[in-house]
Amino acid sequence: MAALIRFMRHARLSYKAMFSMLQLKVYVLVMVLSPLSQLLFFSMLVRYIYQGEGLSGYIAANALLLCVMNSVFGMMTVIMSDRGMGTLPLVIVTPANKGLLFLARSVPHIMNGIVTACLGLLFGVLVFQITLSFSTFLLLVCIWLVSIFAACGLGLILASCSLWTPSMHLLANLLASTLLLLSGANYSLQVMPDWLRFIAQALPLTRGVELTKAIVGGRDVSQFAILLTEEFLLGCVFFLIGIVAMRYAEMIARRKGTMELS
Repeated sequence: MAALIRFMRHARLSYKAMFSMLQLKVYVLVMVLSPLSQLLFFSMLVRYIYQGEGLSGYIAANALLLCVMNSVFGMMTVIMSDRGMGTLPLVIVTPANKGLLFLARSVPHIMNGIVTACLGLLFGVLVFQITLSFSTFLLLVCIWLVSIFAACGLGLILASCSLWTPSMHLLANLLASTLLLLSGANYSLQVMPDWLRFIAQALPLTRGVELTKAIVGGRDVSQFAILLTEEFLLGCVFFLIGIVAMRYAEMIARRKGTMELS
């Protein structure tokens, strides 16, 4: 219990240290209005293309996709902020377990992603007047927790690149667009070529989107446990790769003297 309390305290303090400088209006513009405008655009688009068929599933799937702002850009900001403030060397030399340390730092972004996705779903319910039962909502939250965890793992791999390249915003936008296009949130994966479907299956959120659309659409979810387990294991693999990538990037940064920005 003491270890869990220490883990959560570190998660809260690291998030507060990194983002406490943000003003409320910046948070609302970046983390609320921008994601909602994205959901509105794609929901209107799929309603026009599919004539409203399965609209609830598409809206819920697009609400999940809003977590990309937290899982990709949020995780990238963790490392970039440490470099900018000159605290990254202190993080690197700490004797604490690096895996638990970065996992703790991802927790606020996972929770923030859940809040953003739920706001998006509420927005979609109000604007498009769709109905969801409370039990369906709870099931969606469980699926989204696992999916956003997996997406944050991929975000950690991307964050390790910030130690050796200045083009992080280019890479982050590229990854965010890839997740948006290949998740299947706005069309079926079956319309894509085989090689793109293969890439999509190796990315997080794909299974979360599939489960979200199936549950909201009332379709068969016999593979619920299998898909959710695959998404969780995928997230664990991404986190392990992210820790190894951080170790390698740290070694390169020490050699080149790029551990700090200033």
